[in-house]
Amino acid sequence: MNIKVKGNQVLSGEIVPSGSKNSAVSLICSSILFDRPVVFDNVPDITDVVRLIEILKGMGSRVDWQKDKNVLIIDNGKLDFDRVGKKELGNMRGTSLLWGPMLARFKRVDFEELPGGCTLGVRPVSPHYNAFRDFGVVVEETSRGVKMNALSASSSDVLLSEMSPTVTENVLMLATSLKGKSRIVGAASEPQVQDLCNFLVACGAKISGIGSSILEIEGGISLKPKRHKLYSDHYEIATFLALAAISGGEIKIKNAMPQILRPILSTFSKFGIEVVSDGENVMIEKGQKINIGGNGSRGTLFIKAQPWPALPVDTLPLFIPIALAADRGQVLFHNWMYESGLFWTSELTKLGANVIMADPHRVIVSAGNKLFGAILEAPYIIRAVVAMVMAAMIAEGESLILNADALYRGHPRFAENLRKLGAKITEAV
Repeated sequence: MNIKVKGNQVLSGEIVPSGSKNSAVSLICSSILFDRPVVFDNVPDITDVVRLIEILKGMGSRVDWQKDKNVLIIDNGKLDFDRVGKKELGNMRGTSLLWGPMLARFKRVDFEELPGGCTLGVRPVSPHYNAFRDFGVVVEETSRGVKMNALSASSSDVLLSEMSPTVTENVLMLATSLKGKSRIVGAASEPQVQDLCNFLVACGAKISGIGSSILEIEGGISLKPKRHKLYSDHYEIATFLALAAISGGEIKIKNAMPQILRPILSTFSKFGIEVVSDGENVMIEKGQKINIGGNGSRGTLFIKAQPWPALPVDTLPLFIPIALAADRGQVLFHNWMYESGLFWTSELTKLGANVIMADPHRVIVSAGNKLFGAILEAPYIIRAVVAMVMAAMIAEGESLILNADALYRGHPRFAENLRKLGAKITEAV
């Protein structure tokens, strides 16, 4: 899908964010732990959810997705490991989250191909394997895939080699099935991890340390599914705030859960952008001037994404076009995690942006250049495509963004929502 965007736009209005993409992926996988129906509310209609549902259906799940109500009902009572469509499992990164619950329920995993994903770079699976081995899981790596056996697995202390939400969630789901106390040291604490923990606790799991880097799980307890509402997507909330800020517009985001936004709002303030909260809503007022480094600064800034509760790496791209919208100054952006996470920024030079690639993990963005519409080639990175849309919105004329399909992995009705805010944006196959 291609997207056309007209420049010099000012957005205004109200928006309700969708449910969290990352919560949806982990929670849908967690439904495997139950042999009775599970009901999730606030489920986003995005491609990653569609793919996971198709995989579960292939395993024998009965699924009722009421998209008009954002309600998803999954009945895994007749789930059958031997019906797994092994080739389908390699089509998306999120399918690695099937490992933990499959080991918990079936005691085995057989993936002919390892999960793929976006083009951010290499995301090693060894942290998953190492954590599972700490539980006594037998992990056999094949030429392209992996086989695992958890028949001899038992509760244990696990030290994660990286603070990964996906690894943390996988280990957590397996630990709930293992009798005795397990401890995860170096656990990720991102909102989606907290969302999964809170769901499992509501279902009867005993988990302490939620929101910290050490989780303790009393496993082997019978779980009973409870209806659960997904967190609002903090990445989508950040996206709408960034779009409003860069256009000089005014926006109110409802059900924004300000308590999970602090690291993101702190980064907005470094550009002189004030976001105010009103209960569960957040707002940006019209006409705020973007100033690199905040008010009274000399116009230099260093923005580095780090594990939660710092700025999430997936939101880093949103601040690159914000830097371009300033009158002057420079920003060094550092994506420590993905070696291919910033190469797409070279496309912004087609608009006239001053962006210099320092190395695979860092770019220097200089403000002050006037931008003009151009044809951009989108990468398969959700927020990178959003950043291209943002840059196009402050450019003179019209821009065409080719192959922008990645948007819909994380943002349902993206163009439609922007049109509601006054944007001139159209989709074309």
